Amino acid sequence: MTDSTPFSVMCIDDNILLVDALERRLDLEEGFTGMHRVDDFARSLDSVVQAHPSIIILDVDLPGGVDAVSILRAIVAQVPDTRVIMFTGHPTSELVARTMSCGAWGFVSKGTTAERLIDAIHRVRRGEAVIELDD
Repeated sequence: MTDSTPFSVMCIDDNILLVDALERRLDLEEGFTGMHRVDDFARSLDSVVQAHPSIIILDVDLPGGVDAVSILRAIVAQVPDTRVIMFTGHPTSELVARTMSCGAWGFVSKGTTAERLIDAIHRVRRGEAVIELDD
């Protein structure tokens, strides 16, 4: 897969400003075909199955008691060719290990730069596992 291969991203995150900013930044990337958004986090899996994005950015801390790790497991089981990057403002080594062992392709701290997040997306698209934590 090259960086010009078409790809789409789904962002499962309640921070709308962050999702908007990520979409504007991804619009500059060759091959980016669009951002899919999730409004009902409890029905995230349905959105994934319907949109079938290339990459998912999945916030660990979703509102309303929605369990992101359960969503991750369901995505891996039902849509295995979609690659998931876990995204959180509060990374711990236990959480990184747990989510990566559940099938996440990447783990990115919300404290990383936009450029490092974009780089992580491209690396995961190429089949590389990625862990990007704050410096």
